[in-house]
Amino acid sequence: MHYRVLIVVIIISLALASPASAYGKSVEDLVGSFSIGKTIKIGSSSECFSSGDALDPLTPPQSGAVGPLSDDQAPSLAGFSIEPQQLSHASIEPINLTAHLIDDQAVWMARAAFSGPSGQEAIALLTSEDRTAGTAKDGSYSTQMMLPEGNETCLWQLQNITLVDQQGNRRVLSEEDLRDLGLPTMINVI
Repeated sequence: MHYRVLIVVIIISLALASPASAYGKSVEDLVGSFSIGKTIKIGSSSECFSSGDALDPLTPPQSGAVGPLSDDQAPSLAGFSIEPQQLSHASIEPINLTAHLIDDQAVWMARAAFSGPSGQEAIALLTSEDRTAGTAKDGSYSTQMMLPEGNETCLWQLQNITLVDQQGNRRVLSEEDLRDLGLPTMINVI
């Protein structure tokens, strides 16, 4: 019986002598290689404060891909055409836009924004449904756009083309960028 009492006294004295917060000090906790990945959203980001009511059609659904293989490159424009580049103001004729788009992962969408002489706008979207050849990584896209009706001769100028991939990476090519690439930037209404 004396042994039992002695064992209980030893166990109690060891329990009282050891600190209560001694967990996590094991050598095994420090063995191995570790990495931590974090995504931080800055408070001024439109993602943090958007209401969701006015959604930008150029914003793809977020896939959440993070890591060494995540897509951080914006798409590129390999070609662009406008047909016809000249049309009569007396006829209502659609304008055909064709773009050759390339991305390392997948193109989401492109938008061509034109402006007229009176501040009017004409916008054309090129989506995956408009892909006529190739793949989401390297494909040709075609769509039609109508200019607002008018009774005057005028020149419509391509203000910019915005390219977006499925990760939301964007590239905006200005009229000057497109001219430097030798691509058409005007529609003449006669």
